[in-house]
Amino acid sequence: MDFVLLQKRLLAEIRARVRNGEMTERSLARATGMSQPHIHNVLKGTRSLSLGSSDRLLRRLGLDLADLLAGTRAPCEPSQNDCRLVPVLDGPIGQGFPFPAAVGRHLYPFSAADVDTLPDPVAARLAPAAHSAPLFSGNAVILLDRSATAGRDSNGEEYVALDLGGTSAIGLASAEGVRVWNAQGVWERVDLRGRPAGEMVRARVRLIVRCL
Repeated sequence: MDFVLLQKRLLAEIRARVRNGEMTERSLARATGMSQPHIHNVLKGTRSLSLGSSDRLLRRLGLDLADLLAGTRAPCEPSQNDCRLVPVLDGPIGQGFPFPAAVGRHLYPFSAADVDTLPDPVAARLAPAAHSAPLFSGNAVILLDRSATAGRDSNGEEYVALDLGGTSAIGLASAEGVRVWNAQGVWERVDLRGRPAGEMVRARVRLIVRCL
């Protein structure tokens, strides 16, 4: 992982949101203090971003480096040889939806490079939710790893799929505990009520695919 790859992921996220109509080149220029022609050339790939400009764009998108590290991809074409079809959980993940108990009949294509190293890959759709972290809002599919190590403690932070008992969510897990995005737009610690954190963590989030 290097800064060049992180900037590529940032630009991929911006291009997806512009295509979706969530923002325009003009609104990005106003929010970041850059000229619209410069924004246009950056998105075309003919100009590069400074680190300061990258930071301003991250703030405009409501993202941070942890979001870029999680990564996003464009959908894989099923006809490509380097694609793998992954079963999709029978139900969305999000506020007001119980964690899906089983996989359904649908399959979703992911790049082989993203799937082949996962012991127990499965896909899930994100439910539209009033309160969700910016990276997990909108129409998206996530690639999960449900292997036995998915709930283990980590010294760093990672996104995880949570079963909160009657509802589900995407959370942020670390050695200090589990947090979820609240109505105030911040990550809030989950009250475990005596339950081990690993009991709530059903899978690790490995990839987010924006569905255009």
